[in-house]
Amino acid sequence: MVFLLAVLALLAALFFLRGRTAPEPSTPAEEDTPAQIAIPGYEGLTLQAGAKKQSLRLPNPAENHCYFQISLYLADDTLLWQSDLIKPGKTSAPITLSRPLDPGTYPGATLRYACFRLDREKTPLNGAETKLTLWVQ
Repeated sequence: MVFLLAVLALLAALFFLRGRTAPEPSTPAEEDTPAQIAIPGYEGLTLQAGAKKQSLRLPNPAENHCYFQISLYLADDTLLWQSDLIKPGKTSAPITLSRPLDPGTYPGATLRYACFRLDREKTPLNGAETKLTLWVQ
């Protein structure tokens, strides 16, 4: 008799759960996911020759709803500088290069933008790259 009740309870449970699926994982609210990210473009940047510390600061436009982390590379992919996370409407700290540069023109440099949600996890978003020339005087 107990066995029969157990089988009936199991069948009732299976019938009740039939067609149900696991809940969908939660997705970020629409306002947490930027529709578009404004990436500043530059033809070139002017830097001071022979100095690591520069006065240049790079912005994250106020209309963005994400953090920026900006990296500056030479044409040969040498990393010259990487920012901390930059909040929307703020600028980076003044750039400090990994090494001083000699005077001259450095074509083919790259600014790489890594973008992150403003959530606690700082979830990565799409990034971007812009090519520019460094004018070192």
